[in-house]
Amino acid sequence: MKKTVISYLSCPECKGSLSSNIANLVEKEGEIFSGDMACNNCLSKYPIINYIPRFVEPENYSSSFGYQWNRFSGTQLDENLGVTLSEERFKIETRWPNELHGELILEVGSGMGRFTQCAAKTGAEIFSFDYSNAIDANFKNNRHCKNVHFIQADIRKPPFKHKLFDKIFCFGVLQHTPDPKASFESIFELLKSEGYLVSDVYRKTWKTLFWGQYYLRVLTKRIPAKKLFPIVKVYFEIVHWFTGLFLPISSHYSKVLSIILGTADYRGMYKIEPKIMKEWCFLDTFDKFSPMFDLPQKLEDVRNWIDTNQVQSHEVIPGYNGIEIHLRKK
Repeated sequence: MKKTVISYLSCPECKGSLSSNIANLVEKEGEIFSGDMACNNCLSKYPIINYIPRFVEPENYSSSFGYQWNRFSGTQLDENLGVTLSEERFKIETRWPNELHGELILEVGSGMGRFTQCAAKTGAEIFSFDYSNAIDANFKNNRHCKNVHFIQADIRKPPFKHKLFDKIFCFGVLQHTPDPKASFESIFELLKSEGYLVSDVYRKTWKTLFWGQYYLRVLTKRIPAKKLFPIVKVYFEIVHWFTGLFLPISSHYSKVLSIILGTADYRGMYKIEPKIMKEWCFLDTFDKFSPMFDLPQKLEDVRNWIDTNQVQSHEVIPGYNGIEIHLRKK
């Protein structure tokens, strides 16, 4: 962690300012490797471990994500897939300019950092946080980006000063929190006046009734990630083989069967090496079964999240990941 980062942080409990404990700081390569910070108001303490300030307990409701993203830390990176899927999605979904030097951008729920590096290319100062220890995988993948700062924190109690960021993006996160609406409201408070926020959330429609993972999740979400992993692996291999039998007939039938059976299948969609494609499909299948929370939302409900008294423009529409939220704060 760079020493300057602490000036942007605040106590997640009382919003007091933080100070580092100079006595126990360990520096490596010009950054803080370990130590702790304390709130100047309520005196709560927060550790810095392996260059990353930590504002949450190691085990929490997102632990399955930490397990999967550290195990598959490079699977979804564009350079490993051989295509620019993350970069294209980032540009299309944010609609932001390519050059954003001088701005502060917050990434909410980074996972292993597939979009972190896309944001870093804009030249803005990026603050990227995740609730799970997936932030360690992100650090591993993107530490070379000198304009990126990594934090482990809770979306419900973000450790940042209010109205700090020019832009905020949050992809693939809200549905995996206990209360997606409250999570959205929490990050909205961090946005500057006239700042831009882009987020998405899974969409709930009548089609959701046919998504097999929601029936199997009654059991799978209760199983620890390490124990669940081999179970999902066997299930995925069987379903992936079975649905593959229909590919020569119709890729559409194959994908419909995969949805009904609760697995991910992107065969035929992208020009990706088959081994990597299969790993990606398995990763997203595990992602369907393992999270503690998976709460898709109705389009009309998400539109009601927006307080029109606080925004000067907004758009809530069907999008890439279900529902997209675009807004500019007053």
